[in-house]
Amino acid sequence: MDILFVIAIVLILNLVLIAFAIIDIMQRSNVKYLSKTGWIIMMAFVLFGAAIYLLVGRGVDKAAT
Repeated sequence: MDILFVIAIVLILNLVLIAFAIIDIMQRSNVKYLSKTGWIIMMAFVLFGAAIYLLVGRGVDKAAT
């Protein structure tokens, strides 16, 4: 496989994760470890920052409990 194709797929997956994570952040009343703005900035500058948020940064949603 061409390396540019693999890089393109990785970047597209990252953009999809960022979109999902930003929607999740806006719907939650609280998040862990950073503020909502901090998580969004991290997603913008860290590759797979959205995956890190989804794994460790999601707070407990009070409506779900």
